[in-house]
Amino acid sequence: MKKQRNTAQKRIIMDALACADHPTATELYEAVHANNPRISKATVFRVLSQYSENGEIRRLHITGSDDRFDATMAPHAHLRCAYCGRIKDVMFPELEPILSAAEVEGYKVYSAEVDFICCCPSCDQAGADGSEYKN
Repeated sequence: MKKQRNTAQKRIIMDALACADHPTATELYEAVHANNPRISKATVFRVLSQYSENGEIRRLHITGSDDRFDATMAPHAHLRCAYCGRIKDVMFPELEPILSAAEVEGYKVYSAEVDFICCCPSCDQAGADGSEYKN
């Protein structure tokens, strides 16, 4: 992992990520820019890319959506609403040995992700019944 300077801009971006709920880079830029208009979109995108490449944050690749970013590095799974796309961290102590595995059947494991595709409480109240969900 390459050592990087921890500039004021990087701290602002990382603090905003820690308070956000799995934002896209654009969403995070909009949140940061609202309070810090001197921080450019390119800076936010570059910082997120650097930190994800260095393993300091997670980049979540979601089919049909922009990548999202997660500041939680402890082993965990995600609940992802099939309707609105909301993502929530879920800690399952039972999954920790699996998510933290270094080797499985001779394969070296570098990372693991578990997504539970679900219906969030808001979409459930709005009447989503699962019939329109397509895998």
